[in-house]
Amino acid sequence: MKRAFFVAGAIGLAGIVAGCSQPQRFGASPPGLAPSAAPAPTVMTKRIVSDGAGGLQLPDGTRVQTDQSGGFSLPNGAYVRRDRSGALNLPNGSRCVPDNQGGFVCP
Repeated sequence: MKRAFFVAGAIGLAGIVAGCSQPQRFGASPPGLAPSAAPAPTVMTKRIVSDGAGGLQLPDGTRVQTDQSGGFSLPNGAYVRRDRSGALNLPNGSRCVPDNQGGFVCP
């Protein structure tokens, strides 16, 4: 008799659990519920700004002095060259373009 109650209880519990879950539906969204667009990727930019004394302040706060060509040496000894268009060419291949405010915008 105990066994019969145990089996009946287990079957009833399984039925309750199955009834509480909803089947997965794939495909179109329900009417009136448009799919949301994926968020646009955030573009991170860094700025190199003029320090007002003939030098530049890098994004990490380091100040560097520019030479006659407009380039400068980084604290690690690498050289940042300024090209004919006025952009800075970083040692890692990135290019920082003038921002028309005396500074540069870098990727």
